[in-house]
Amino acid sequence: MSIENTPGDGLSPRVDLVAALAWMAFGGAVAVGSWNMDRLAHLHINRYEIPGLVPGLLGAAMLLLGAALALRSLRRGLRPLPAGVAREGLGSLAGVLATTLLYAVVLVGHGVPFWLATFVFVAGFVFWFDRKRQAALGRSRARQAVLAVVYGVCTSAVVTLVFERVFLVRLP
Repeated sequence: MSIENTPGDGLSPRVDLVAALAWMAFGGAVAVGSWNMDRLAHLHINRYEIPGLVPGLLGAAMLLLGAALALRSLRRGLRPLPAGVAREGLGSLAGVLATTLLYAVVLVGHGVPFWLATFVFVAGFVFWFDRKRQAALGRSRARQAVLAVVYGVCTSAVVTLVFERVFLVRLP
């Protein structure tokens, strides 16, 4: 199975390279920040429970996956962006940032239970940002909404249970 995009998919290796560099920078910053966190050795903390372990692993994973994306984009060659792709990409990026900030700043921690905020965020995000792909597959809006709700319920349940039962984190 190839990870290469099919010809004519509209994705530019240049866009992938820019995204890869951003992921690598963010992942590297997270990994370095996690490495520099206090390990709480004076409290005799188990090495698998130190603060920063999970974020450090996630940062390293983002760095590695960003490097893989960069390598793939360089192998595909850097051709010019098709007209309109950059503008559409910036609009999507702005929408993703606005939606994520709405979730993090407005919903989480301001009277809305975490599980409900996560459900609303995931379901809304999937429904809105996946609508073109779903329409291209011939799926009706009703089916798209049902799929978004299913993804929202499953994600909310799994994330909430993992954080509360496995990581023993009290969620707002």
